[in-house]
Amino acid sequence: MASVASPPIWPPVDGIISDLDGVVYRGNAAIVDSVEAFGRWQAAGLPICFVTNNSTHTPADVVSKLEGLGLVIAPKDVVTSAITAAELIRATYPKFGRIFVIGAPSLTKAMTDAGLEVTDRKPDAVVMGLDRQITHEKLRIAVDAILNGAAFIGTNPDLLLPTAGGFEPGAGATIAAVAAATKVEPLIVGKPEPHMIETALSHLGTVRSATLMIGDQIQTDIQAGKRAGLPTVLVTTGVPPRDDPSLVSPDFIVSSLSEVGIAPANIGSQRPRRA
Repeated sequence: MASVASPPIWPPVDGIISDLDGVVYRGNAAIVDSVEAFGRWQAAGLPICFVTNNSTHTPADVVSKLEGLGLVIAPKDVVTSAITAAELIRATYPKFGRIFVIGAPSLTKAMTDAGLEVTDRKPDAVVMGLDRQITHEKLRIAVDAILNGAAFIGTNPDLLLPTAGGFEPGAGATIAAVAAATKVEPLIVGKPEPHMIETALSHLGTVRSATLMIGDQIQTDIQAGKRAGLPTVLVTTGVPPRDDPSLVSPDFIVSSLSEVGIAPANIGSQRPRRA
């Protein structure tokens, strides 16, 4: 008689950090089980912060989209790669003022909101995100600037983005092309780097061991959570996982967020909050 696998033992949970694309929705289509799970966790008083490598979204865009799916959140509960990139430039390169941007209007807005000038004339840095109007001329300007000493910054390395009908090339695809042409490796600010996760933790005020990181990609979401010291959950509703023995495995794998063992008994436990 075959043995029955024991159910996973879930840790006490005081907060959740979650990816969006492939977890809550695919393109404009909601992932119903996920929306229902987040709704239950919100109703139980569990603090949640969403993080997205997609630099085409502002926090207000995310708030509006989630409201359309039935989830109500505040802009402060969203951390994007565009905002993270602007903050990182200000912190790491305080003398930089001129930035060439390949990306969506939201990425340009994040730069100008941080007091940076967006220009294609002698930029101090090239910042690349997802640009659905990418042209050869934009790539030429980026390559020329980097070869002349401009810093090379990428919002995220995602090669694929899940959509309602399949997948599309992500920002990482064009970032990789510029890296190949210039032989310069970009500084990546989004997942799998932990910058956004650290910002989200500061918003939640929760300790690492009691904060779940949920994502659909081992290469980005799970690695970022691990590097930040969080327990991680891979949900297989987004980009299909690839076998890569060099990557750290998720702590939990589920096919639906309805399988995640968070109950009111886990919430509000007497675990210490971060100062």
